Amino acid sequence: MTPKTAKRKTSKRKSTKRKKTSTQSDPPAVRVRMFRQGLGDCFLVTFDVGGDERHMLIDCGTLGNKVSDVKTDDIVKHLKTTILKDARLDVVVATHEHQDHLSAFRTKAMKAIVGKVDHVWLAWTENPSDPDAKTLAKYRDDLGKALAEIAAASPDSEVGKQVHDLMGFAGEPSEDPLAFAKTVNEAMEFVRSGLGVKPTYHDQGALIEADWLPGFRIYVLGPPRDKELLKDLGKHGSDELYGLMRAAKLHAATAERPLSVADQEASELEQPFDSRFRLRGEERKRELYPGYSDDENRWRSVDGGWLNAATHFALQLDSLTNNTSLALAIERVADGKVLLFPADAQQGNWLSWHAPDLHWSVTDGDGTTRKVTAADLLSRTVFYKVGHHASHNATARGQGLELMANEDELTAFIPVDRELALGRNPKGSWQMPARPLYLRLLQKCQGRVVRADTGWAAKAKPGDKIEEALIHLADDPQWTAWKKSQTAAKHVQTDNKLFVEYTLS
Repeated sequence: MTPKTAKRKTSKRKSTKRKKTSTQSDPPAVRVRMFRQGLGDCFLVTFDVGGDERHMLIDCGTLGNKVSDVKTDDIVKHLKTTILKDARLDVVVATHEHQDHLSAFRTKAMKAIVGKVDHVWLAWTENPSDPDAKTLAKYRDDLGKALAEIAAASPDSEVGKQVHDLMGFAGEPSEDPLAFAKTVNEAMEFVRSGLGVKPTYHDQGALIEADWLPGFRIYVLGPPRDKELLKDLGKHGSDELYGLMRAAKLHAATAERPLSVADQEASELEQPFDSRFRLRGEERKRELYPGYSDDENRWRSVDGGWLNAATHFALQLDSLTNNTSLALAIERVADGKVLLFPADAQQGNWLSWHAPDLHWSVTDGDGTTRKVTAADLLSRTVFYKVGHHASHNATARGQGLELMANEDELTAFIPVDRELALGRNPKGSWQMPARPLYLRLLQKCQGRVVRADTGWAAKAKPGDKIEEALIHLADDPQWTAWKKSQTAAKHVQTDNKLFVEYTLS
């Protein structure tokens, strides 16, 4: 892998004069608001709080909300009444094409920010002119359409339900499988072209030192361009994908929705037996083999065995899209403290940050130049936006969390609605937060872990079905120590129904 090492600036805006205040010598404060709209990400980062404030909106989406009645429209209303009334959004960041990060951008309410945004930042993977991005998008589209056919073909099967819920990340369900990801594509297109400003596409290794954001550096950690780290992309039009799609169409074919001639011919060539030796239709099967379709014999049937591959492919699609996440590390220059926003980056994205040739060259106030690495940034991280709702596979261990060494200050925010996650198919399998990660976050942060659904992390109570898998996570003395640490963290506020808040003074 040969990631690009670059010092990159955003486009300048005309007025960059900084207000002088009585605390000019103090480091500019940073405030992070995590909104509580359910299972989804929406973060508002405000720089130089109380001074010449600048605002960054990172994502805005949800898969639903079980715990509160907060809607994404409420978030837009908050932006209108607190920021857009007298100022603008300096930058909107859309990290990747998943519904839980972008759904709000296709709502009528979000039109309120049109013309009031100065910059839009996207990953290189969202650039329609980038050859690598085109290849990636085509593969995802092929795979998505195949899976959408399966979800439509077997909506009541366990596999069909699992695929349906995993596909929910890519957009709202549609009766037309070929409309796969239409809603999330519309949301990304709104960000890309509907906000009234041309987007900037960022490559891994870029360094953003914007003139409108003095006192801060932003490091682009990912996504990588290495296809092995993103995922093995295979080949567009591969037999594996199209065979899967044709099998789904064959399974779903009815008199009202017959196979096309082309699909009939292609499907016929893929069958293991000639049509003379195949039986289709339950009546004919029962005539020759009376017990064939009885419930007690279902386990013997391999008729729908091909469907089992679908869950694997759905997980592959989900992971691939997550690995295209625009991952950012925000450094406050005055003291080097870092706020980490990896979106939903999974293993390949995280590991790519540590490539030997990926580093940044920065110049300090005294004119000296030094090299910065991802490991260095992680060691100085004081705020961590936990990836993918704290699922088991979106926070690297040795190359991620364990490198966050500033345990006396480290605070983690988890955008999660555990009740909603547990209700997805297979029921109870979406463990968010995942128990091992949740425990390690509590240990590393000395208890300073905040969830969108519950506020401060707290000891699970016996009989609580939602928190059942988190019971006995730690002993009473440990929880007492963590509670004390939470009480002392005056820079974290959890009493607002709309958002929880972290301030780096």
